[in-house]
Amino acid sequence: MKDQIKTVGTVIDTLTDVETGEIIDTSVKVIKVVVDPEDFCLVYAGFWNVLLESPLSKSDLEMFAYLIGNYSDGTPFTISGFTKQQIAAKSNKAPSSYDKSTSVLLKNNLIYAVQSKVYRINPRYAFQGSSKNRHKAVIEMIEVCKDC
Repeated sequence: MKDQIKTVGTVIDTLTDVETGEIIDTSVKVIKVVVDPEDFCLVYAGFWNVLLESPLSKSDLEMFAYLIGNYSDGTPFTISGFTKQQIAAKSNKAPSSYDKSTSVLLKNNLIYAVQSKVYRINPRYAFQGSSKNRHKAVIEMIEVCKDC
């Protein structure tokens, strides 16, 4: 499926003479966005700071990218052998390449535990959805993980 251009709004600016009330000029701006068939998620500036402060390995980044692609809407997940196989299939690595990645992502607060071996992506760094839902997700995260 190809990208599509979608019109999402129109802004009309009218310049009026304050003394006479006469309309001097009118401009119309059409606001358009490119919509592609893939879902997307916003990655926030804090993520880049984590990368600069605590460089992650390529395997850690591959795992985090996989998690963002599948769970950035706040869905809880587990990181099982099957998950590691899915990531490994895309990167042509052994699933064992990702054995330490879970602990690294936890240590850097990119993911956080909601239960034993059940995680969510930290919405401060990546989130798919509205700002209102992200705000709620951050509040929920802080209640579970004070250090996130």
